[in-house]
Amino acid sequence: MKALEDFQVKKFRFQERDAQIIYPDCEPNGKLMLKTEYLTAFPTFECAMLEKGYTLCFVSHPTRWAPDSETKVLAEFVEFVAAELGMEPKVIAIGMSCGGLQAARLAELYPHLVSVLYLDAPVLNILSLAGLGECNDPAVPIFWRELVATYGFSKSTVINFRGSPIDKMEPLIENNIPVIMLYGNADRVVIYEENGKVLEDYYKAHGGDIKVISKSMTGHHPHGLTDPTPIIEFVESRL
Repeated sequence: MKALEDFQVKKFRFQERDAQIIYPDCEPNGKLMLKTEYLTAFPTFECAMLEKGYTLCFVSHPTRWAPDSETKVLAEFVEFVAAELGMEPKVIAIGMSCGGLQAARLAELYPHLVSVLYLDAPVLNILSLAGLGECNDPAVPIFWRELVATYGFSKSTVINFRGSPIDKMEPLIENNIPVIMLYGNADRVVIYEENGKVLEDYYKAHGGDIKVISKSMTGHHPHGLTDPTPIIEFVESRL
């Protein structure tokens, strides 16, 4: 399989942010992927899809914590790229870790732009990473400083925050957005029970279309699967 850097890329600026479009080296099939964060991390699925004719796009963010203003930029980016390429403005949204937060928020606020969600060890509960849950990763103080900068949290106000994807799952069900979600059952950074499990339970309780793959004895990394076929099959069957 080719590496991500083996494909043709167009780099440009979008609303003062670095952006990229990565093109398949075969005839494009008119379908667009959006990786919301960490473009070059664990791109096995994206590379396999590029080889099948899908196009990949990415725009950088000043914060990885998906405030409304940044999700709006992400939506405008999708619309811009789709118009540039003459494609339908509807993406396969790929979100790993905090990228999962961004992908889920895009689907929540702009469901017409998302065809399917591929979430991988996703952050879906901001409070979990703010130090209010079981996460005891050494990076928690870094997460906290970033969240304070993004949302203006204080220790007394953060407990009242209800802007995480787990607080607003109804739009995903109402708009029939299918989800494939991976997680490591030894992940102690993004605790599954506080994040992805909430979405899994909600989807199952409300008849949503979801497939969950648990990776045995795996921590937060690596993301993805060595053989991405199960992800590809799910995604393509929902397009």
